[in-house]
Amino acid sequence: MPSRHATPEPRTVPQALGRLRVALDDTYTRTSRALGLTAQQAELLCAAMRPAAIGDLADLLRCDRSNVSRLVDRAASRGLLHRRGEEADGRVTVIELTAEGQRLAERFIKTLESQLQPLLAGWSGKRQHAAIETLTTLADALEDTTAPATR
Repeated sequence: MPSRHATPEPRTVPQALGRLRVALDDTYTRTSRALGLTAQQAELLCAAMRPAAIGDLADLLRCDRSNVSRLVDRAASRGLLHRRGEEADGRVTVIELTAEGQRLAERFIKTLESQLQPLLAGWSGKRQHAAIETLTTLADALEDTTAPATR
């Protein structure tokens, strides 16, 4: 299928992944801005849909703990999440979404899903499953070659 953009068609898997990364970054930026968030805030809210320690969020987001702490500070000042001490170890800070943070994270995900819906509606369940397997395999391979996030 020819591209509707001026970008040349990828000829290798890394080129295709690069094009996908740019498209994802653009989609995340546009979608998050429409909700009054930065792309990083939207990613944080999605990562924090389950209560998690800052270190775990840093690992998940592939960020330094200090960067995640600053993101958490800004999101907390907007009333999107809050901190609490972990029950088993009070030294660990757990991040939880507020009702507003949960609502925004869910809206962000639904908006992303709606942008793919026209494409996926034409794909069989078998094709969707194959895409999931391929993307997961690629992500696993890339994660296996990446050094752990600095904390």
